[in-house]
Amino acid sequence: MSERRVALIHAFSRANAGDGLLVDLTYEALADAGIERDECLLMALDPDSFSDIANVIRAPGEPTARPSLKLLDAGREAISSLAGFGQVRAKLRHVDALIAVGGGYLVADSPIRQAGVIANHLAQLRAAAAHGAQAIYLPQSIGPLCGIAGHWTRESLARMDRIWARDDVTLRELALANIRRCPDLAVMKLARSFAEIERKPSAGAPVLVARDLPDSGEYYYRLANLYEMLPDAAWAVQADIPGPRSDQAFYRRLGFGEAPSLAKRLTQPSGPVVSVRLHGAIGALLSGRPVIHLAYERKGWGAFEDLGLTEFVHDARHFDPRRVVDQVRDLTCDPARYWNQVMAAQKQLLSAWDMMVSDLAARIPPASHRKAS
Repeated sequence: MSERRVALIHAFSRANAGDGLLVDLTYEALADAGIERDECLLMALDPDSFSDIANVIRAPGEPTARPSLKLLDAGREAISSLAGFGQVRAKLRHVDALIAVGGGYLVADSPIRQAGVIANHLAQLRAAAAHGAQAIYLPQSIGPLCGIAGHWTRESLARMDRIWARDDVTLRELALANIRRCPDLAVMKLARSFAEIERKPSAGAPVLVARDLPDSGEYYYRLANLYEMLPDAAWAVQADIPGPRSDQAFYRRLGFGEAPSLAKRLTQPSGPVVSVRLHGAIGALLSGRPVIHLAYERKGWGAFEDLGLTEFVHDARHFDPRRVVDQVRDLTCDPARYWNQVMAAQKQLLSAWDMMVSDLAARIPPASHRKAS
């Protein structure tokens, strides 16, 4: 085994299929950069869910977003990190590089989400910022950054070696010298896999993937209206974990009943997919289904713009159900133009992957070449 050790930080849980996918794609990026899997240490909020990966340790925090003793421990760790010490720093002291998995976990636009950043991510952020090794954040949607949590986040991010932003709003808002634009890892995976994707005929019911939203506005009404207009539609679950993040609990609350996982649903014949969850949308694309995305944050717009599918992304809180129904029916009849648009974006997405991997390979040195603290 190599003496080099690379830490993967900010991982969440495989109970959310999108977060699990981003961890897998992080390993793929590192492999292309010449980093072997047995050189990696994964720090995750729900380490037990990554039983398929060796070398996993627990990050401070609570993956279910429910009150628990883990939150008390996370609070103590956050305070320790502000004082310049703590368990996270001790666990990561001897690594030679820190790679943050991609995602949208650094959002501090409300008191609840500010608390989530402090409890679940601040200790890892500050450990990466203060470490003598290279600290690289794979494609992120970051912000808005409000309040003290936002201040601490921005302060730490300014000290990273490289941050990849997966949307233009993040790039503009942070405006840091170390930030560059790059598509979402799953979007680039789609480009790398496009030749092997079996584009399925739109045979069967359309599939709906939804989730609860903060500041929902007319979202629930419009979602119910969409379902009424697509009476044969089938629901599917992307994230089913205990607590308020469960899609299954959301469906029960709105009277939609139980639903299987999206992965299971996509093993059966189906029509186009309408997904509120971004990585549910990308997962469906990877399975060969055309997708309409109801975006609730900047990450969704960035991803579908990078795919050349801007007309198929709508604001989840303000979308026109009739327009979405028309697109579902058009894609059911003839998805050829849709796939041609994705194919046209492929070259640029492949170039972005090569650029990001080359940067990774150049920045992750042998163990004996750490930068000075």
